[in-house]
Amino acid sequence: MSQVSDVTNRLQLRRRDTRRRRVLRWLAVGLVLAVLAGAGYVVGFSPLLAVRTVSVSGTALLGKSDVLDAAAVGLGTPLARLDTGEVADRVAGLPPVAAVTVTRSWPDTVRIVVTERKARLAVPAGGGYLLADATGVVFEAVATAPSGLVVVAADPAEQQVLVDVGTVFSALSPRTAAKVSRLAAPSRDGIELRLRDGSRVIWGSAEDSALKSQVLDELMPLGGTEFNVSAPAFPTRR
Repeated sequence: MSQVSDVTNRLQLRRRDTRRRRVLRWLAVGLVLAVLAGAGYVVGFSPLLAVRTVSVSGTALLGKSDVLDAAAVGLGTPLARLDTGEVADRVAGLPPVAAVTVTRSWPDTVRIVVTERKARLAVPAGGGYLLADATGVVFEAVATAPSGLVVVAADPAEQQVLVDVGTVFSALSPRTAAKVSRLAAPSRDGIELRLRDGSRVIWGSAEDSALKSQVLDELMPLGGTEFNVSAPAFPTRR
């Protein structure tokens, strides 16, 4: 009987230890889940990690209020739930903005860094000028064009023509771009360049602009006052 009793006691102890380990395991799992739930609440819903400040940098043409209004970041929004891509898209819709980055800065700040467009082209319009970057994107209207810009003779209402002009200007090598004083675009197929030395470049359409730029750079050192690269496979000069 003593042996049977010992075996029974050992089995009971083993069952008790197994139950204790099982309870401890569930307690540990429950504690981990509680911690994770608490952390999720703090990060996703608690005001402890919510937006308190929105900083803006990189602006000159735009005011900080312009960027903040476009960004539309609500103070008190949990940082983790803020869609920085949507904020960036809204700010990028401002005409002077060439690029923008939006980042979270824990625990409570959103940082917006703006890169503004640089004026390279000036389009006469309504007694003043529309300023555009090298790609032809118009982003500002001024009464007087800043010095050093390339004047574009084109209908300011023809947005596609301005885009084509930007395509042409962007394709020029830096050396050639520095020689351009005026661009004329009476039509999409009739783009011409006037150089500071009085030379004329017949460009034609914006199609094959990269190739036309290469051909022009090879043609100009040969001399002449008129260069025609409208058909880049058969360029002419005189």
